[in-house]
Amino acid sequence: MEENRLSVYNGDLTGRLLPINADKWERHELQKVISDGEALLNISFVDNFKTGLLDSCYNSIYIVQEACHQCCIAEAISFTQNTYREIGGSVNYADIVSKVVNQQGGRFNSFLTQFSEGFQDTTLEMHKWLLYPILTADINEIEKGFRQAEIRSTLQSVHPRKQDLNSGNVTQSLQSTASLQIKKDIKPIILDYDQTNLRLNIVDKSFQIWLSKQNRNDLLELVGLPAIP
Repeated sequence: MEENRLSVYNGDLTGRLLPINADKWERHELQKVISDGEALLNISFVDNFKTGLLDSCYNSIYIVQEACHQCCIAEAISFTQNTYREIGGSVNYADIVSKVVNQQGGRFNSFLTQFSEGFQDTTLEMHKWLLYPILTADINEIEKGFRQAEIRSTLQSVHPRKQDLNSGNVTQSLQSTASLQIKKDIKPIILDYDQTNLRLNIVDKSFQIWLSKQNRNDLLELVGLPAIP
């Protein structure tokens, strides 16, 4: 039965992922993605693999989807099994999660450089500087998102214009966050500004994990920002 091959975890067998909702998924929703795939493929992942994956995926559907895909490949599962199989016992979920995250390095580096360029060359280079609070924050701060007032305060201390940088400069750039990514064809989007709660959020959770494993000064240098003091 070819119709149920890895499409439940992957767009196709070439490794191209289907578009997904980048918003945060709840643990029970991710568990259902896994269990639905298990049923379609007539398999089950061992409990240790599933628990470890769910604990370390930052509620990212992409990471869960791709990690399950990679586990299936490692266990030579490419279509619905005629006989039920339990898999994942010899697969290290942490290694797979790291592999999945590292695979996104090119995409995330491209995002940083494209976003930092903004719509066009400007004196303030606001979109580049919007990356500074993100690239210098610890992972817990990144998870919570960034309030507009916090971003303005940070930028007024590091931006060349210092206190001359006003709220309007910051707000205008934040409000164009999504449209800039759309113009640059960045899919799925990584940053989104909540205008109701005045908060900049990272909506691609795999970006958070990737950031936690990077040398931040290398990323700051990549986009032309000053190193962390």
